[in-house]
Amino acid sequence: MYHYVIVSITCRYTLGVVHISVKTLGTLARGLRVIEAIAEHQPIGLTELSRVLEEDKSALQRTLATLHDSGWIRPLPDSPPRWEVSVKPLVVAGRALTSSPLPTRARPLLGSLRDATDETAHLALVDGSAIVVVDVAEGKQIVRTTLQAGQVHPPETSAAGRAICARLAPDARTAIAPDPAMLLSDEDYTQIRARGWSLCEGAVQPGSTSIAAAVLDPDGSPIGAIIVSGPDTRLTPDRYAEIGALVRDTAAELSGGRRH
Repeated sequence: MYHYVIVSITCRYTLGVVHISVKTLGTLARGLRVIEAIAEHQPIGLTELSRVLEEDKSALQRTLATLHDSGWIRPLPDSPPRWEVSVKPLVVAGRALTSSPLPTRARPLLGSLRDATDETAHLALVDGSAIVVVDVAEGKQIVRTTLQAGQVHPPETSAAGRAICARLAPDARTAIAPDPAMLLSDEDYTQIRARGWSLCEGAVQPGSTSIAAAVLDPDGSPIGAIIVSGPDTRLTPDRYAEIGALVRDTAAELSGGRRH
């Protein structure tokens, strides 16, 4: 059972050295947990949601009523009602992406990279310990790799994860990896860092190959990755170096033109 009180915590960011001591609002945290749980299990009723979150039904009812009144969730015409997330999170996310400097600068670069490679190009950003797709320039081929904003890349096996991990210290890699045993060797990450791009051959999606390069902040820390993905019948080993260079240069331009 969760206890809903105002507590003092220290927030630690895995990929940085920022430590923030703040007072948090338990009721707000509960509301966010409820939205996340509904999104994962929708449509879901009160009884099942109570079981998933291990929370009291009466407390959850008040949270559901508040989220519904604010437009974040909506009921299906069932009795008792089952809940699903409304389109409001998409609206908020869309506004955030169109006003955020990095995705805004990335959009034309993704289009150019897609046109140069004839494959799908996308941007993924680091969010805590997750690597999340935020924008996609989908390839124009009939058979192509498709991704959705919000999709999460595994840090151990994806091209994006490998490119980002290559820019991290070994302990930081372990901290963001759900399964550290699946991480590459230090020598592999050194090679990725030296050539400027990483590779994933079917480890995440069978039949698909991805090439990625890390996007860096002014201090040289990874904040995301640029990725090109396509069927392994087109994105073949003889094209790796060519596409890798394009991806590396695009990521460097998005990083501010710096080369690391």
